[in-house]
Amino acid sequence: MAVYVFTPPKRRRRTARNFQRMFPDLSARHSRRLARQSFRNNMRTSFDFVWSYAVPQHAMHRHMRAYGVEHAYEAVDQTGGGIFVLAHFGSWDVAASCALASGLQLTTVMGPVGPDLVTRIAVWARRHQEMDVLMSSNAARGLVRAVRRGRFDAILCDLPERGDTVDVDFLGGRVKFSTAPAWVARVTGVPLLPVDCWRYKGLYRLNIHAPVPVDRHESDAVIMQRVADVLARMIRRQPSWWYPFSEIYVDGSAPGAEPQPRA
Repeated sequence: MAVYVFTPPKRRRRTARNFQRMFPDLSARHSRRLARQSFRNNMRTSFDFVWSYAVPQHAMHRHMRAYGVEHAYEAVDQTGGGIFVLAHFGSWDVAASCALASGLQLTTVMGPVGPDLVTRIAVWARRHQEMDVLMSSNAARGLVRAVRRGRFDAILCDLPERGDTVDVDFLGGRVKFSTAPAWVARVTGVPLLPVDCWRYKGLYRLNIHAPVPVDRHESDAVIMQRVADVLARMIRRQPSWWYPFSEIYVDGSAPGAEPQPRA
């Protein structure tokens, strides 16, 4: 809550407005409440980033519940690997720890995280958990090689900081999504598996959803729209675990306005 109080008012108002885009009937008072809860949960996951990498894999099951892991095992049996696609929702690092504890091998992509020392610590922590970490400058080939070795690529698809993007309908407006998951899926033939992980009654819940269909002849926009639809359903159920702190929407319409038609 202290972080929220000292956050610039413009950013707090922007977060509340983003929640109003998702829920057009939400009052200003309730949108501010959701914004506060979102800042609080985001700070909680920041602490849990450190905590999760200190918990041995064999002990992680005491702190989590995993659902849909059979989808990942089926992907390995049928295609040799898969791609986990996530949004800025819940905790990505705890999701990774839960997946590793469930016997799933992960490869992920990282860019700079603030100062160079912070980036080095984050990379060390993830590699310490036997996770492959690719730096964004040479990630494409590494992601393809990883799934061909039976691993799972883990990719944050919404609000990408770099790389090719496509606009999709997402939580009340048009939002940029990375095209990397669709590209890797087409090249390798492995499925896309939407994933979310958030805290409930003292335990983290890892949810691996059913595979999203990918046809080699479909556009990035069509494929990533399917992914966005799955992720949006969970975020609407647990909105306080979504982190819409930046400029989310690219269509520029006001809260409550009709969304733009799909491309």
